[in-house]
Amino acid sequence: MIRFENVSKRFGTHQVLDDVSLTVPKGRILFIIGTSGAGKSVLVKHLVGLIRPDSGRIFLDDLEVTQLSEKALYPVRKRCAMVFQHSTLFDSMTLAENVALPLLKHRKLDPETADAEALRRLAQVHMEASARRYPADIGDGLRKRVAIARALTLEPEYVIFDEPTTGLDPVAAANVDQLIRSLSADFGVTSIVVSHDLRSIFKVADRVAMLYQGKVLLDGPPSAFRSTTDPVVRQFIEGRPEGPMRFPRARGS
Repeated sequence: MIRFENVSKRFGTHQVLDDVSLTVPKGRILFIIGTSGAGKSVLVKHLVGLIRPDSGRIFLDDLEVTQLSEKALYPVRKRCAMVFQHSTLFDSMTLAENVALPLLKHRKLDPETADAEALRRLAQVHMEASARRYPADIGDGLRKRVAIARALTLEPEYVIFDEPTTGLDPVAAANVDQLIRSLSADFGVTSIVVSHDLRSIFKVADRVAMLYQGKVLLDGPPSAFRSTTDPVVRQFIEGRPEGPMRFPRARGS
């Protein structure tokens, strides 16, 4: 279980997060939504110590990670994988070599064993047939799958996806959605997904939390967002330019 308790974060004079509390039960998928600059990515980066809160606490199961040293955060980061918006694969390495890299670096496997494990992970995301190809040879959606395979090599309990379907065509985005869903259903992975993609939100999420002006405006199942009468939430999910929503500054998306 992941718990954010009364987390606040300010950059200069801009209050990005203001007393935010959220809980993510084990094996579930939480989508964090909101406009650009609402603090979605800032919030999840607190979990692995990339950003420290000004106040509040963050728990991974019963471990408070808020004030851990860099050394103490190492096992936390092994339990929590991050899949960034851009796949960050190395162009000079094959897909299998990209996936094997954490196995060589962190698990100290020999090259033959690491390659076999990389192929197994690529098979989990239906990419084993392309294992010897290079990132430039495949599309964005397939590269995203490879990035997910690489994230799985250290067998994380938690995966954080930062805008996983941004820039993908509808078919590629649907494939990534299906993969996120299967990680929860087949492997019990707990996922936090930062996203603007309304189709993904209503198709994949177990729960959704919307950040607005630094606070959690609504936190509940997708059905709560379909039925809400809150004018800000309705403007966001209907994609209307007119309405009461005030847009934050771009920093802290």
